[in-house]
Amino acid sequence: MMKLLTSLVLVLAACTGSSEDASSPACQAATSHSDFAWIQTNVFDTSCVLSGCHMGAAANAGHLNLADGMSYNELVDEPSQVQEGWKRVVPGDPSSSYLMVALGHESGPMPPDGYMPLSSPALCSEKIDAIERWISAGALQQ
Repeated sequence: MMKLLTSLVLVLAACTGSSEDASSPACQAATSHSDFAWIQTNVFDTSCVLSGCHMGAAANAGHLNLADGMSYNELVDEPSQVQEGWKRVVPGDPSSSYLMVALGHESGPMPPDGYMPLSSPALCSEKIDAIERWISAGALQQ
């Protein structure tokens, strides 16, 4: 009985996935940021581009290139290639921005492959909140 219970706990732990440590310096720094440059360096570059998913043509990743110098124009006011009728980022409106849905922060149609980032631990809530603040403030490039 104890072996069965232990196995069940291990299986459930594996299914829940891992998330970024909220006590990490980047997660703690996120609490004071809502600027695109910080998000590019500390979120997109480290969790989206580094993993190899959202770079170049990104054919297997919704054709969304999040590389520095490309990401802003690929995100703001651009239609989602994954979910018809949604824009990737709607300035001033995080709940209508598919980026927030893809991160699992807003309700909406789940991305076909699951919530982002796929090949990295889930972003800490502090980083997602920084993205939400950036969108709420108008999704400015500066």
